[in-house]
Amino acid sequence: MKSKLKRAGWLFLAILFVATGLGIGVWGFWEFTHPPKDTNQEDNMAKIECTTNPGVTELTSTQAPLKGKQLPNFTPVKSVDRLQCVDIKVGSGPAASASSTVTANYTGAVAATGVVFESSLDSGQPISIPLAQVIPGWTQGIPGMQPGGSRRLMIPAQLAYGANPPPNSGIPANAALVFDITLISAQ
Repeated sequence: MKSKLKRAGWLFLAILFVATGLGIGVWGFWEFTHPPKDTNQEDNMAKIECTTNPGVTELTSTQAPLKGKQLPNFTPVKSVDRLQCVDIKVGSGPAASASSTVTANYTGAVAATGVVFESSLDSGQPISIPLAQVIPGWTQGIPGMQPGGSRRLMIPAQLAYGANPPPNSGIPANAALVFDITLISAQ
């Protein structure tokens, strides 16, 4: 009788071990293939509040090429934990929405160093692009801007390029970015 109980006990433990292992494996696989979603864009957009002109009088200078230089009126920051925007100048007219196609001048820099990686002012050609085709930081940070307005966006890495920046862009992987944007038009 003791022998049968002993075998039944070992069999129970073996079944429990296999079932637990399978359960943990299935749970791990599910977590790996279904990562948690941050929040949807509407939730993120509702949380964005722009401050107005904290003493910055000029966003960028067009006197000399900006690429490779320090972003004017910007002090580098170690990290950016959330999308932040500062309205330097409020424009007028119909505001851009997340579905707008915008025409704007911009200067982009790495937030940790303040070094400019690209500026439309260097080429003299503003960008014209649908907000649905840009990084999430722009898609969420530009709506509400009006033509003629200037805004500084501080964008965390997950709303920028994350681990996959464009090749030869000068943007490190997982870098927070800062963009100075002057909106010309929104349609």
